[in-house]
Parts: sequence; structure tokens; C-alpha cells
Amino acid sequence: MTRINITLLSGSAGHLMTIKKHTGLGLSEIKTRISNINPLMEVDYVNINERKKMKDFVEDLIKHKANFKLFEQDEDYKEELPLEHFMNSFELSRQIAEDREKMDEILVEEDDE
Repeated sequence: MTRINITLLSGSAGHLMTIKKHTGLGLSEIKTRISNINPLMEVDYVNINERKKMKDFVEDLIKHKANFKLFEQDEDYKEELPLEHFMNSFELSRQIAEDREKMDEILVEEDDE
């Protein structure tokens, strides 16, 4: 199962409340994860609701000019996930859903004939 995680590369007091708001972690846990360069949030790549929460988190970090990295990983690999790729995946998911609906409509029309 592919997962996406986010790691903050440098921390400041200004980011702590934003991180706490999105992750639900305690302040000491946040500080520990930042200092150890451990993920602050991890989500399932195929779960759109989890990815949406991460997207909101990423947008807040961008707004606060935080220095972070996204990683995509499963059992066999771990690689950095470009921010643009992560953000574009939401538009792609929406387009796929629309295409599926169109195909369903076409198939239903064919069944009715």
C-alpha cells in the first residue's frame, strides 16, 4: 500500500500551532518529530479524504513559508514526491471521477436500448 508522508525540515514556533491544528499531535511530539526529521503526517495514497486533509496542511505550510518535503513510499521504496505532482493529483482524481460518470451514463443508455 502506497503512503504519502510529510516531513518538516526546519521548525519554528510559528509553525507549531499550524502543525498541531492539522495533525492533532502534542507540541512535544511535534518538536521531537521535527528534530528527528520524522513524518508529521502520513496518509494512504488512494484515500482521497486523507489526501485532502494533507493538502489543506500543505497549503497552510506554504502560506507560512515552512520548509517541508513530501515522500511517497511503500514496502519496497521511498522517494520524494514533487509538490506539483501532489497538488495536481487532486485535479486528476476529479477528472477521472467525471470520466467514470460519463462512461456509466453511456453504459446505462446502451442497456436501455
